Amino acid sequence: MGRDGATRATAPSSDHPESDPTHFAGDRRSRSIWQWQLILGFTVVMIALGVALLTPVMFTNAAFTLGLVLIIAITIATLAVPWHQVSPVGVLLVPLLDILAVALLSVGSSPAIVFLWVLLVAWIASYYSPVILISTLCLIGAITLAVLFLRGLTVDTLMNAVILMVTLGFVGVIMMVGSERSRSTRRLLSAQSTRLAHALHRVTEQKARTRRLMDSLDVGIARVGTGGLIEISNTAFLALYALDESAQFHPAPAVEYHERRGTPVPLAQTTISRAVRRELFDDEIVWLFGLDGEWRALSASTRVMGNGKVADDGVLLIVRDVTAAMDPHTDASATRRTISHELRNPLTAILGHIDLLIERDDISAAARRQLDVVERAGTRMERLIDDALVTPGARAEDSDVRFDLADTARASIEGFAPVADAGGIALDVDLEQCLPLCADAFRLRQVIDNVISNAIKYVQRGGKVSVRGHCPAPGEVALTVTDTGIGIDADDLPRIFEPDFRTDLAREQGIPGTGLGLGISRDIVLAQGGRIGVKSELGQGTEVSIILPSSRESRESRESRESRESRESGEPSPKRSPA
Repeated sequence: MGRDGATRATAPSSDHPESDPTHFAGDRRSRSIWQWQLILGFTVVMIALGVALLTPVMFTNAAFTLGLVLIIAITIATLAVPWHQVSPVGVLLVPLLDILAVALLSVGSSPAIVFLWVLLVAWIASYYSPVILISTLCLIGAITLAVLFLRGLTVDTLMNAVILMVTLGFVGVIMMVGSERSRSTRRLLSAQSTRLAHALHRVTEQKARTRRLMDSLDVGIARVGTGGLIEISNTAFLALYALDESAQFHPAPAVEYHERRGTPVPLAQTTISRAVRRELFDDEIVWLFGLDGEWRALSASTRVMGNGKVADDGVLLIVRDVTAAMDPHTDASATRRTISHELRNPLTAILGHIDLLIERDDISAAARRQLDVVERAGTRMERLIDDALVTPGARAEDSDVRFDLADTARASIEGFAPVADAGGIALDVDLEQCLPLCADAFRLRQVIDNVISNAIKYVQRGGKVSVRGHCPAPGEVALTVTDTGIGIDADDLPRIFEPDFRTDLAREQGIPGTGLGLGISRDIVLAQGGRIGVKSELGQGTEVSIILPSSRESRESRESRESRESRESGEPSPKRSPA
């Protein structure tokens, strides 16, 4: 019901049919009409209650009663009419009828009631043109003169009429100017909002184009903020450091080493930590051991952003994969991996079907023993493929490294200590006992990183994470990580090793993660001849235990014992897990 709406009808919209009673209930025009009319109706009802208490005889006056009934009827009708289908001219009838009803009230009671016209003039002045306002004032003036002549014209009544008209005119002008300013402000804000929306759209498009450009590069690029938060990064950088966009915090899952199969780089000296401190360096080589078990040589550099000075924008961290140049066996390794993959596929299918046959109840004990022989032969064939096709020396160097598991755990804890400290989480470490191990040190470092990272991630501020090393049996070493975090529901516990599985509670609390870490960790541990166990209670915390044979001989002895016990019991042999 705008000012220019006096000459423009509002047609019904196909999007809001008459059958939808909720449309005009939420329409701005309908709400405005209801507000004005309800204010008038409430005021008149209060006057009627006062009359009923003080001078009830006034209800015998036909003009007063007719005016009261008319206003009540108009108010009820106002609430029932679908105003979104009525033209502005039709809406104007409501205050005009109210003006006539107020005139009837004044004839049948006190002349002071005509000051209710102030409300109706303000209503018309707020939404209609000056011509309509002037016409309304003329109508009120004519009614006032008619009432004066009806009651008798005197100097006092004439002066009262003049004061009334001046007051109504003043109110009308003030309301008209105020409404026009309000509409102008709304139009200005709407225009500014539209311009801001267009500007935001352009910025978003520009950001998306910049992101696509960065992702098209085969060089990893990142801007690292204070606290180790990776603020901007491209796909190549995320892939190299095994990060996902929902959890871009240091330390990264991929571990940096000074040299291939060397010692880990301390957390404070990693390329990301140095970038956080705004250090400038160029083409420094660092070795990265990824979650896929592959070594990569990276050339890392930092570049100043902006005008050549290190400012709030920080520095860019740029990493290039230079493994091919640093390792002459890279191409041969890729070829061997391809051949190994092609040979493994049919062998895996054969062994998988053998497992299914062994689990059947309708085969004899003799047939089961023969299938066990075939399964062991297939397993030996897998090992022969590994021995023949991995990079020469890599198996011995990676899989049979002698190290102290306690030292590896301490290095992992050192990396995550700043994260725990920032989150108000206490670390309780008991790694005094030596845990000698002969296994793949680099893959097991990934397992420890993942378990400790999960423990810290799922603990609330004020909680505690405990790490304890021990030897549960001769020829075995173990690492147990216990937390006081949110825990895991009993129904979810059997599924935690499934790829991409995450509990509903973790999703609801917005805890970042992919659901892949525990499954990968289990596969690594099983490939080393060990086992991993998880105990948890919802709301009480979680305990993860990693138990490993201390040497290759212990591992082979354990596998042989389990196979023999399986044959003697007639039960299927333990399930194999991919390395």
